[in-house]
Amino acid sequence: MLKTDYREGGAGNLVDYIRRDRDQDAGATVDLRNPAGRELSDSKVNRFVDKSREFGFQRHMIVSPDPTGQYSPEEVRANTRDFMNSEFAQQPTTDYVYGVHRDTEFPHAHIAATGERAELEMDREDIRELREQAATAYEEPSRTRDPTTAARDAPEDIGRVVDEEAREQYHEAELSLNPEAEKALKRATEKSQQKDVGKPTAEKASDERQTEPLSEQREEPRDADAEAALEREQEPEREVGWWQ
Repeated sequence: MLKTDYREGGAGNLVDYIRRDRDQDAGATVDLRNPAGRELSDSKVNRFVDKSREFGFQRHMIVSPDPTGQYSPEEVRANTRDFMNSEFAQQPTTDYVYGVHRDTEFPHAHIAATGERAELEMDREDIRELREQAATAYEEPSRTRDPTTAARDAPEDIGRVVDEEAREQYHEAELSLNPEAEKALKRATEKSQQKDVGKPTAEKASDERQTEPLSEQREEPRDADAEAALEREQEPEREVGWWQ
């Protein structure tokens, strides 16, 4: 999962948000690193914030790999750096810092980027491609659970399946720099769990394997329509033309 937005002005508030370690005491901070992977001192962090003020533009990105991939914080850090350098290293003015949040059961990276607006502006297609590149950098297709695989066929050591909607809402709250984003995650998780209460196990497994939107599924003929369905089956097949 990749989330992103941008704002005009300096990245001071964003950097403060990334550095805050909500899993520790108020004095603890998350390490910020530069594109070379080196941890930044306070003076170098301040220099990055000053640069963002000069450009008057900042972009916030959250890279949150699928929890079933069981990524360690160190892997999230390394993969995020590789992904960012492959996508932005050639842009002359773009600079970024990043840190890994591990205060949830799914480690994820926050990135603060700055530079000329033209280098960091994105449309929907740009963001879609960026998501695909992030998934490739994290090798998600081979690391994560295939949603079409039955539970009995899944690897025994697969990571915990975190509710996708809850994770989505959590990262949306983080994009707005909401200091209480964890509450959004907790509420969404509880809501999802309440929906599953009383649902048969087979039905839950079916939900997990479901990949097509409901609107694209074929409905089985209802009993009342059985005769009409039979007539349609007996009709000769029509030749498929370009208009169909």
